[in-house]
Amino acid sequence: MKKIFQLISWVALVLLVSAPALFYVEKITLETNKALLLAATIIWFASALCWMGREKESE
Repeated sequence: MKKIFQLISWVALVLLVSAPALFYVEKITLETNKALLLAATIIWFASALCWMGREKESE
């Protein structure tokens, strides 16, 4: 399960970098860019909370 959330996090980070680049080369509009950045940020925070900073508890 941890690997799935890591993959989702990486995809969201790629989207966070590629959306402004697509806007710069005029492939998407400003509104689309804003929507993609908002969605990718929310997805990254939600998925990163599921796998980052969790140590295995020793019994």
